[in-house]
Amino acid sequence: MPTSSQKPPPGSSFELYARAMLDHWLGKKVLVEFERDDGYRSASKIEGSFAPSSRWPRMEREALRLVRGRVLDLGCGPGRHALFLQKKGFDVVGVDASPTQVALARIRGLAQVYEASVRRLPRGLGTFDTVLMLGNNLGLPGDLPRTRRFLRELREITRTRARIIGNSRIPGTWSDDHLPYVKRNLRRKRPAGLLILRVRYRGKVGDWFELLLISPEELARLAEGTGWELVRVIWEGGYVPGDYVGVLERR
Repeated sequence: MPTSSQKPPPGSSFELYARAMLDHWLGKKVLVEFERDDGYRSASKIEGSFAPSSRWPRMEREALRLVRGRVLDLGCGPGRHALFLQKKGFDVVGVDASPTQVALARIRGLAQVYEASVRRLPRGLGTFDTVLMLGNNLGLPGDLPRTRRFLRELREITRTRARIIGNSRIPGTWSDDHLPYVKRNLRRKRPAGLLILRVRYRGKVGDWFELLLISPEELARLAEGTGWELVRVIWEGGYVPGDYVGVLERR
């Protein structure tokens, strides 16, 4: 992973992204970029995080119909999905690694929202029937061993027959620039869909973090032995080709 003489603090990329979200919500013009460790940059269209449900991809709307019971929205951001479910009468708890995101979600009306992350799963909030991880959040734990450990740890805060509803993408399928990166990963004996990213916003650069993109077949294999099973895949109506929502159930 690239290093620098002045290493940004852990979590700074998530905080920069949150500040861009806040600026957008305040009506400011925002240009925020994700930089990959091979130098490729892409602008993030954060306005989608504030879009009404009528403008969400069909895949997301269908996924939310599968929510049941008490809900934990991991990486809730400004609360788009959590607020939707709260209005539907669900008992929803949102968590996010960025204190700015937590504050923004609270200002926007989310009743229960706390600072936590997939690497610091919240304790003391009770147990849940659904864990929501849309917006590619299924890949937030990072590499394969950490994702496997994360799935095992989720059993400690979920109930029997609980569901994980998470979004990911098949590596190398949605843009021409990503397939060479997949091949580069394989040459380096890294998982094909492991992205190393950082956020750039208003002249500031955040820390590097990992995001794992994984195919449904790999997700099913990864879940074996963790107490979870992939029971459904929603394919159609995503953001880009290769997008899908996986539904895992606790065994």
